[in-house]
Amino acid sequence: MAEMTQEKWEEYFRREKEFYAKQRAENGFCDCDVWHIAYWFYNTISPMLKQLAEKGISYAELDEKGNRTFSYNHTKEESAVLAKRWKDTLLHMAFLADEMDDNKCSMKNPYKDERDRVYETFEKEYGSMGQKLRTEEEAKTEEELEIYCKRGPEDDPVHGKEYKKVLDKYYAYNHKISRYKNKCKNEFFRLFSKHFWDLWD
Repeated sequence: MAEMTQEKWEEYFRREKEFYAKQRAENGFCDCDVWHIAYWFYNTISPMLKQLAEKGISYAELDEKGNRTFSYNHTKEESAVLAKRWKDTLLHMAFLADEMDDNKCSMKNPYKDERDRVYETFEKEYGSMGQKLRTEEEAKTEEELEIYCKRGPEDDPVHGKEYKKVLDKYYAYNHKISRYKNKCKNEFFRLFSKHFWDLWD
């Protein structure tokens, strides 16, 4: 099998990008969008909301509580307040959409580097699945059944307890981030539903 050079990889990704672009042009979406609809949604809706906020020439009239209202004969100052209120609402929705994305979320796990160090040390010593920790009997059974049990840092015979403490802190904080992202998702869709019919220019 021919080795994939850097040039070949670049050509592969270029063709893949062109293929997906053609699918989007024909269908409005492509295969990789379907593979993770949530990812597609918050990465698509956020820049759309930002563009509407920055370049939109109209605005929905909201009162001080963010509820839709209708009135006429605004002064220049009143119009400026209403336009800013709508712009702030759109940008807040975009912010909430960005917070759903792991890469853009403002909450970062402070134990990530320590967790990565633990895995790097463990895998260097015992293999990516901890296979060097298997007994001969376990190795034979797994190979016969073609079932490979993953062993992690907590299984390290020397540093297992120490590593487990690090991983417990990491996953506990990840759970905290997940709760925050879910809170942002709920608030986003509350506003999205509330202002759905106003999202036009």
